Amino acid sequence: MKCYVVSCFAGFVALDEDFNLLDYELFPKSELPEKWVKMQEKGLNPEENRLLDKIGKICDEIIIETDKSSYHYRDLKYNPKFTFKTPSKGGDYLRSNLEEILLETGFINSKNELKTVVRKLSVQITEIKLKKSSESHDLLLIQAIHTIEELEESEVKLVERIREWYPVHFPEMDEVRDHSKYVELISKYGDRSSIINSESFDLDVDSGTSLGAELSDADLEVIQGFAHTIKSIQDSKKSITTYVDQKMEEMAPNLRSLIGSSLGAKIIAHTGGIRRLALLPSSTVQILGAEKALFRHLKTGERPPKHGLIYQHPDVRGSRWWIRGKVARALAGRISLAVRKDFFSGEYDPSIKEGFQIKLEEIKKTHPFPKRTEKSKKKKKEGKKRKRKKDKFRYKKGDYSY
Repeated sequence: MKCYVVSCFAGFVALDEDFNLLDYELFPKSELPEKWVKMQEKGLNPEENRLLDKIGKICDEIIIETDKSSYHYRDLKYNPKFTFKTPSKGGDYLRSNLEEILLETGFINSKNELKTVVRKLSVQITEIKLKKSSESHDLLLIQAIHTIEELEESEVKLVERIREWYPVHFPEMDEVRDHSKYVELISKYGDRSSIINSESFDLDVDSGTSLGAELSDADLEVIQGFAHTIKSIQDSKKSITTYVDQKMEEMAPNLRSLIGSSLGAKIIAHTGGIRRLALLPSSTVQILGAEKALFRHLKTGERPPKHGLIYQHPDVRGSRWWIRGKVARALAGRISLAVRKDFFSGEYDPSIKEGFQIKLEEIKKTHPFPKRTEKSKKKKKEGKKRKRKKDKFRYKKGDYSY
């Protein structure tokens, strides 16, 4: 006898070949949201195992409608009888007659009750998913790396402003090229004479010979307060950068070792989480951040992008132009491997980074010079022909200076 095993939000149902109810294993109503979430994660349920054991004794063929692979069922007693089909006729029948079958099983007592149960279950499942999402460490890391980017943007603008403002009083201080030191000196000392007399200032400048204007205490107080604000932004950026580094070491040690904390966090933030990144193919990882160029390529036929965010990696950015695409491809493959190792096992594997370095050296050794294509050879030949014609013309005109 052939039978069908189908799942629904209430549990698992077995139907015979005429779609009559054979047996069922339902979830307890109090545990319905948790059981449903677990079933969506594609893990085996004890209810499904019990039902398969019961009907395996009476059925010759069991057609299972499931999203799980056959690998999950390999250890079950009646595994040789299982056939996997999605969707199946039994599943179509159950979805079309769900009310009647759940009434027959006793899960609901009236037709109106089904709508109430489904509505309540939907709200509970949404709450569980929102809670899980809020507890995710990915979310904290994503917010932190976005904060660093915004602080950097603000810092650049504010430093540019104070470098235009303070030289009114002390223009010679422009020789201090380090922005952090420049802001620190102003916030700590404020006055030109105090900065020159401090131990932190090592330039040979005399306050009496400065070309800057004398400012009142009120003016200097405002500028010094502004410098305090910039310094606090710089300190916040440093502390959040340290926090991101610690989070990356906890969540993705292999990715952190391969491409660094900052770039690794940016790639995770761009994809929306480490789980999503782990499921992406390396070809997609390679062009993350270059979506506009990719769509332009698809629309107009321009050359496709070779790299996106991973261009920020020094080994990609510092490579010769003719091997940059190969290096980006090799790095993207290692990123995929590192993220999957981090997400699924969490174990640190130093061979991932070592493998990339070996591949990088191999690419550099194999391609020391750019490959000359037929097109480039043709252009070179045409250039030589033009040069010969030009020389011949000059010779005829009596110009022997070449």
